[in-house]
Amino acid sequence: MTEFECIEPDTDEYADYASRFAQYNQDHSGWQMQTFSMVLRDKGCIIAGGRGHVYLGALEVRGLWVNDSLRGKRVGSGLLEAIEHEARNRGATKAMLYTYSWQAEGFYRRHGYTEFSRFDFPEGHYRVEMQKSL
Repeated sequence: MTEFECIEPDTDEYADYASRFAQYNQDHSGWQMQTFSMVLRDKGCIIAGGRGHVYLGALEVRGLWVNDSLRGKRVGSGLLEAIEHEARNRGATKAMLYTYSWQAEGFYRRHGYTEFSRFDFPEGHYRVEMQKSL
């Protein structure tokens, strides 16, 4: 019992640990995560998408992606707005996300997100955490 062991996330043991962690959070805070994805398709192919996690009254935006050919055409704006709308329908009153210096910090600022944390990572870049009220 004194030696820690590394396990991979695709094992039954990890699933057991993860469910116990989730149960602990639910027991102590009412935490129930709702995860959803919002996508845009063209001829059956996903050309834009993003994921939302709603928990404890907040939306966490994750993995927002738009095909290069559609950037600058308000597709990303529409996608973010759709994710925020769905999150509000699920009870979220605030939103949070993180982005890296090479990604979309300016995009999120234009959509009302403000910085609340900055971390120099990885070397030569930074990760910024942002929030806004819905």
